[in-house]
Amino acid sequence: MILLEHHKSAKREIITRFEQLAEVAEGVGMVTLARDIRTTRIPKIESERFHLVVLGEFNHGKSTFVNSMLGSDILPTGITPTTASINHVVWAQHPTARVMLLSGESRYLEPSQLKDWVTVAGGHASEVSYVELGYPSDLLTNNVVLVDTPGVNDLNEQRAEVTYGYVPRADAVVFLLDAGQALKDSEREFLRSRVLENARDRLIFVLGKMDMLSSDEKVAVIDYVKKNLAQLMPDPVVFPLSARDWAKTKDPASGMPELLAYLERFLARDRAQVILDNAAADAARTAAYVENNLGVRMHSYNLNIEELEERITAVREQLDTSKRKLDELHIRIDADAESIKAQIGLDLEAFAKSFVQALPAQIDAVDANDVKAYLPQFIEDKFKEWAEVEGAKLAAMLEHLAEEVISITNENVAAAAATLAERLGPEDTQVEISVDSFKYDVGIYAVGALGTTVMLFVNALAGGLLTLAAPILAIVLKSKIAGDIRVQAKEKVPAAVLNAAEAMKPHFDRCIDDFAKRLSEFVSNAGNTLYKGISEILDRTMRERREHGGDLESMKGVTTAQILQIRAASSALKQLREHLWSSETEPGEPDALPAP
Repeated sequence: MILLEHHKSAKREIITRFEQLAEVAEGVGMVTLARDIRTTRIPKIESERFHLVVLGEFNHGKSTFVNSMLGSDILPTGITPTTASINHVVWAQHPTARVMLLSGESRYLEPSQLKDWVTVAGGHASEVSYVELGYPSDLLTNNVVLVDTPGVNDLNEQRAEVTYGYVPRADAVVFLLDAGQALKDSEREFLRSRVLENARDRLIFVLGKMDMLSSDEKVAVIDYVKKNLAQLMPDPVVFPLSARDWAKTKDPASGMPELLAYLERFLARDRAQVILDNAAADAARTAAYVENNLGVRMHSYNLNIEELEERITAVREQLDTSKRKLDELHIRIDADAESIKAQIGLDLEAFAKSFVQALPAQIDAVDANDVKAYLPQFIEDKFKEWAEVEGAKLAAMLEHLAEEVISITNENVAAAAATLAERLGPEDTQVEISVDSFKYDVGIYAVGALGTTVMLFVNALAGGLLTLAAPILAIVLKSKIAGDIRVQAKEKVPAAVLNAAEAMKPHFDRCIDDFAKRLSEFVSNAGNTLYKGISEILDRTMRERREHGGDLESMKGVTTAQILQIRAASSALKQLREHLWSSETEPGEPDALPAP
């Protein structure tokens, strides 16, 4: 898998432009920005990895499919929900394995130890953040990471989190369907609620286990899947195949060669264009931010020292006010989080009490043997139904809080920028500072905080928490007499239901506290970066005027040269982005991706 030559050239130029921006930023005192460019932005594009994420319900053969693509039995397979951890498969000259623990430690594994860490039966899954496997597969060259996830219908809280959290960050998502039971209601719902919004333009469907069907059945299933997927999204990409046939005999009719050819081109060109364009856009925004600050310096040369000091004092006063208001947001976040926790607690208590009141009549209305056999499952199902509705309510409340906090953050950043523009901004340049200027991408923040906390909660809460509450719900009715069974059920059910509700509450609270913590960190980072960014400009400008006040023409000359250098970089980045999208093909390349 090889990057096209014009992509390599674009990548080199973006890195060069970032290096120029860092050099100029450091030269004018913007040391925080210069450090961020060198330690975060340049390394990110230099080591950019393509994440190919495989999703699907358990028992659909995900691990078998992944092994078939890689050309070796790297991952354990089985007929139960096998994968308990998220597995990163990366290129390595020799097979390797290491486990990354939640504690932050890592441990290299022998092949014989792998099942202990990546499978449900192994017993160590709760300790694992992810497992990284190295293997010399052609599919993994050029920094491709193949991500094997737990089943999307596995409601264990930790495993669901990594599955949902990886979708927004994936460069391509392969959704595996089972030809024997294709496109079930649970799969449609998962696609609608969790995948389509975040990965519609990079979603590839694989219809596996085609070897289990007759010729007529294959035609019917493929037609059914394509027709129904078309109701969810335009022009779905579907590859029918048999991973088993490809693994055993490399059968060219297995369907795997077509998928691999599609993925190679998709990862090498289409996703590369998007990633490079994003990097170029980031560099362009950074260039505009640096140019604005150079304009502030240029304007300061037209003021005498006393007037400059007066204006800098006014900017600092507004900066302090904005910073203070941002600091006050922490109190607002904590108070709203406590209010949300109280509301959820009242809802949980009301649900449990009403459930307890309604159960005796329901117990009397059904056969005693059914009560004995199905009562625990009935209670668990009711808790799941409530938790899904309550989870959606919780998501809405937290999202509303996040929107308000982000809006207030942007207002305070804008106020500081307006004062800077008014007091020190050059006549021909509008000083614009936003959260985005400081590399706080609100969209990415929302995906990170809401995507892996709230969206996870809505989907996985019931199964995850009720697994913990299972001993509380393990109601055993021993009598064989119908009347005794009903009496025992009415005696045991109230305490079991109330205890299960009590066991769930701390987990709701933990979810809310974690969200509030992330929101507070966002505000702190925005405030600190705002303060540092502008203070560095003001400090350096004032210091240079005092040290070289008599040599203004020389200072103007240096700053003018820097402005021209940044403008040239901005122009080059604009042309690069235009060329990136216009040069979609090179000599000898087909005009489009091969149709599946």
